[in-house]
Amino acid sequence: MAHLASPDGEPRWSITVLAAHARHVPAAEREQLAIDLRAQLDGGGLVVETCHRVERYASAGGLDGIPVPHGVQVLRGEAAIRHAVSVAVGRDSVVVGEDQVLHQVRAAVNAARAEGPLDPVLERLFSVALRAGRRARSWAPGTERSLATVALATIERRVGPLSGRRVLVVGAGRMGRLVAQAAAAAGTSVAIANRSPERGAVLARDVRGETAPFDPGSRVGEFTALIVAIDGSWSISPATGRALTRSTAPVVDLSVPSAVADDLAAELDARLITADDLARTQTESPDHRHLLRLDSLIERAVSDFLAWLDGQNRRSTAAALAREAEHARAAELAVLWRRLPDLDPASRAAIDQMTRHLAERLLREPLERLGRDADGRTERAVRDVFAL
Repeated sequence: MAHLASPDGEPRWSITVLAAHARHVPAAEREQLAIDLRAQLDGGGLVVETCHRVERYASAGGLDGIPVPHGVQVLRGEAAIRHAVSVAVGRDSVVVGEDQVLHQVRAAVNAARAEGPLDPVLERLFSVALRAGRRARSWAPGTERSLATVALATIERRVGPLSGRRVLVVGAGRMGRLVAQAAAAAGTSVAIANRSPERGAVLARDVRGETAPFDPGSRVGEFTALIVAIDGSWSISPATGRALTRSTAPVVDLSVPSAVADDLAAELDARLITADDLARTQTESPDHRHLLRLDSLIERAVSDFLAWLDGQNRRSTAAALAREAEHARAAELAVLWRRLPDLDPASRAAIDQMTRHLAERLLREPLERLGRDADGRTERAVRDVFAL
């Protein structure tokens, strides 16, 4: 167990996370929270954003004074550490163990590093978390699942098997590609609509599909279902909107924030399925043996990090004790030099060396005990005795 607090209860190596998830915080509020958190981000912390979550991590009080919106979870200490590892492993994802969230966590860490040095404690935590995430991905059972496969499964529950039917995918980015690949693997005829027709054509070729206009007009009624996965709004004409509302096709909007305009969303009503809807719906029966394996991996990763953290506490205490001893030694020598101003340099050097050796000898036992400290008692005792 890591000793996250000093004897007076004040944290020295604490970690805090503000976690806003789609289960509790709507997409629009998460978007605003992400803007606010990035604006308040000081050196050393990081913000993780995925389709379903916005989280800010900081250590040593780095989140003090930040207002916490309704529905946002605040985790500290070991709970925050376990949460970070669980996110990277994919244990808390809509699709357990999905690869997308690991990519998003890695991107967040790299972005934070680009802004300046990441806090050393967070650097170590996310190194451990990403390593656990990579290991978990190597255990993924069966074919790779993602939010894209969840979207398709949700559509099939509404309209039946999609094999041999036509699906329109709006967007050719990372999520759009996942959707198109999953749809093609399910045997559908895929059409790609993208702001950049050239990029859309590349994806259409890769999945052996076809292209469609970004604003498809009356053609939108030809599709069994639509899946939207873009950044920004899906800008369509009134004619496309009318054709879409007259059709019976379900529309899945995986964009965060939603790409479908509010007025069209109101018209579609229950036919519109958002990314947040998918997060609130149980879409698959988990493999309990796989879940237990992931839970075991998380606990091992947390234990590894806490052991490192304990070492940091011991090293911090040892360094503080050495600094205190050197400060006291220097103060006493300064008094002695004032009392003996005519002392020759050789004698001064001999006295300095003797006091240095004496301090090292007195510190040897407490420093050795700190090195063997397994439960934090020695560290707390040393800080108490020497008022560190």
